[in-house]
Amino acid sequence: MLRTRKLQLRLRRLLRNASARLMLAGLLTLEALIFLIDIDTGAGISFAPFLVAPTALAAWFLGRRAALLFVVLSSVARVVDYTQVRARHDHAYLLLYDLLQSAALYGLVALLVLYLRSQVDALQRHARKIRDTARRERHRRMLDSAIRRAVPEDVEAIIRLTTSGGESGGFDKALTDNVRQAALTATFTAGIVNGAALRDLWVGGQSTVPIEFWVCEIDARVVSYMMIMGLDARKGMERELHAMVVEDSCRGRGVGSQMVDFFCAHYKHRRLISACREGSTMMQMLNRRGFALIARSDQGYHILARD
Repeated sequence: MLRTRKLQLRLRRLLRNASARLMLAGLLTLEALIFLIDIDTGAGISFAPFLVAPTALAAWFLGRRAALLFVVLSSVARVVDYTQVRARHDHAYLLLYDLLQSAALYGLVALLVLYLRSQVDALQRHARKIRDTARRERHRRMLDSAIRRAVPEDVEAIIRLTTSGGESGGFDKALTDNVRQAALTATFTAGIVNGAALRDLWVGGQSTVPIEFWVCEIDARVVSYMMIMGLDARKGMERELHAMVVEDSCRGRGVGSQMVDFFCAHYKHRRLISACREGSTMMQMLNRRGFALIARSDQGYHILARD
């Protein structure tokens, strides 16, 4: 797949370069044709104004360097035609004046076309930015509406996601054990129903603390969950993002980011805490949302908080 993608990009680059060379060759041919017609028709009629066309097209399609080339070519062609067919310059200063006058004419045309092209490009970039912003906003709203409080029927999906987290190294691999999963199923179900669970306290010992589960459901499938816990039995204002898992197939689609945003918004009047590995994606997301390091655990976790 990667090799095919690289081949496609290479072919597109070759086609773009070929198109530019073909355009340059065509405009040079047009420039030469206008010049030869101008020379052939004699002094009766001047075709020099038509040299504006290849100059303007070069500025529009090929950019500044090509525009400068055609300004020079058109200016020289006009002066040569005037000198050879209509009248010779009596002095070198007149020749220089005619050359500069021609360059000013074609240069002004090239500058106007380059300016118009820059404005068109800016409008296109702005339009793409608006489309991208609208698409991200639709995606964000879709994810936001997909987040809901977990119910006991979600426990099977939560265990599935927890198992995948253990297999990928996000959680302890012991979570993939069938006996441990059965115990987790009972614990998670009780936590969802009762809103409380037993946890190990950071200061030592255990205590029953508030617990909440939130899931993200897309296309009738739970693709992510997060476990929110209190820190002690006093039901204080702190809430910890104790665990969060995103299904592998949904990573990179903003699901994890939206879950963290929901956590920060839903519990915004509380002190928020999370423990994560140094340099992890979770740590980066929390840092961007104003979390700061307050401690390091004996297991190597960085404990972040936002007041």
